[in-house]
Amino acid sequence: MRRLITAVALLACASQGDPPGGPPDAAAPVLIGIVPESGAVNVRPERVEFRFDEVVSERPSGATSLEQMVLISPSDGLPRVDWRRRSIAVRPRRDWRANAVYTVTLLPGISDLRGNVMRTGASVIFSTGAAIPDTRIAGILYDWVAGSAARLGAVEAIALPDSIVYVARTDSAGRFALAHLPPGSYVLRAWLDANNNRDLDPREAYDSASVVLRDTASLTLFAFVHDTLPPRINTVQVVDSMTLRVELNQPLDPEQPLDTTRFRLTASDSSALALRAVFTADSFDRAQADSIARADTTRRAPPRQAPAAPRDSVVLPRPVPVSRFVVVTALPLQPEASYRLIAVEARNLMGRAGTSARVFTTPRRAPADTTPPAPPP
Repeated sequence: MRRLITAVALLACASQGDPPGGPPDAAAPVLIGIVPESGAVNVRPERVEFRFDEVVSERPSGATSLEQMVLISPSDGLPRVDWRRRSIAVRPRRDWRANAVYTVTLLPGISDLRGNVMRTGASVIFSTGAAIPDTRIAGILYDWVAGSAARLGAVEAIALPDSIVYVARTDSAGRFALAHLPPGSYVLRAWLDANNNRDLDPREAYDSASVVLRDTASLTLFAFVHDTLPPRINTVQVVDSMTLRVELNQPLDPEQPLDTTRFRLTASDSSALALRAVFTADSFDRAQADSIARADTTRRAPPRQAPAAPRDSVVLPRPVPVSRFVVVTALPLQPEASYRLIAVEARNLMGRAGTSARVFTTPRRAPADTTPPAPPP
């Protein structure tokens, strides 16, 4: 009897492991079918099922649960997802709506038991009614302050007046599409869903627009944190006797002129000191680097290297807002003296403007170098 129990246990363990011999499996799961078929009408399935050629993991790559790997549009909340070894079954939180066109999307990140990850997703489109309209809202979402495309941003179109919510995600280039929506009026919101909870949290960057959809609509969105208070000075760093690095707590409206009227500098007796120039920190640093490179004519040419691989670059269709600046004074500041820097009517990205100030103290003068010169060789 004991031998029989041992044999059964060994057989059970063997059935759960990899088959002996052969090369290791390095291929990601392959999607071999979706039920119902895409384009079906007058269907109300119990579930949508994504079927694979092998057992997939319950723990997807880049997400805490399978629910985060699926979008159902229109949405009634986080979907219900069942793991069935070689398939994933998906249902709405409550039920399929009548006379609605559904897009069910499986996001990239499904993996097998060996950790091989699917880098692409899949979608199925079907209607619980009799037709699928040929409509589309497409666009691109930018992370405006970062100056980059918003990868994996959350997008929702809210139908008016019944508040049905259609959802999508941006791709690696910030592009998104919401297809087969009923013609009508929508409020579209897109945001940087940093915690992947599919809710717009108070400090997350977002943008919104109104859309009237007839057949197709296209728009560009610029996500930023919507501050209702105007910018203020966070820090002032004394670089040298004539150069100050200034950081605001939020970016300025790039349409606001940047010149010496944007800042004021006063001494401890309230007397005004003239400013020579104001730069963005990036432009100032680039100018310094170019100046040093031109002056250094004795530097050897670096050894020839293979050209670097091209990097993806994004050119935003509007200026990128900044929060770091360099203020250059007309005359040197006194050492160990107190000054007050004022940002005058600084306007944020929502158009809120205000004046703020920061008091700072210059460092003591560096002691003279008393080291005797080296004797001639």
